Amino acid sequence: MIELYAADIRQIAPRADKLVRLLDEERQARVRAYGASDNALRSLAAGLLLYDAFGEAATNARFVHGKRGKPSLPSHRPFNLTHAGDYAVLALSKEAVGVDVERVRPINWQKLSTRFFHPHEQRFLQESADPVGQFFTVWTLKESYLKAEGQGFSVSPRTFCILPDGDSAVFEGGTGYRFRSYDAFPGYRLSVCGRECAFAAAVQFRSF
Repeated sequence: MIELYAADIRQIAPRADKLVRLLDEERQARVRAYGASDNALRSLAAGLLLYDAFGEAATNARFVHGKRGKPSLPSHRPFNLTHAGDYAVLALSKEAVGVDVERVRPINWQKLSTRFFHPHEQRFLQESADPVGQFFTVWTLKESYLKAEGQGFSVSPRTFCILPDGDSAVFEGGTGYRFRSYDAFPGYRLSVCGRECAFAAAVQFRSF
């Protein structure tokens, strides 16, 4: 089953200086490079979720990075991280997995969807009663797929179509991946892509 774990940077902030010492040296340097900022707290939260999942292995082992920068931990379960706003999220699976979270905010969805979305996705938004909210649902679905593949935006997001279907989604043309979207945090969209059939019913919060 694909598992999902989340951390809230507001809970972490008061103890950030102590908690950062739990991280591997590479992430410690990354966190400190951000200075006193929410970016530092988001990176810290992501690292703490890795530490919570993998223990000392996440501190002592060297992460391996794919061609497009996707990290993995040799001899451990595949994972993927995302963060936005007040939250960081970790997805764990037995196979390739991707996860993306975005804060819903005012945007020019017509302009952005014309630039980044497949024509069928553009039509889906035009027919939606909540085009802004659905823009971020589609965006996180597409991003989760690209992250599962380890490709990032080296592949144009306009070249494939993923349409929401309840809390799942349909990849036009078929793929070995399955999708799930969650209303885990008010004002955010969270989507996961993986090859396993079962997804966690809910996101589990971790405190540090």
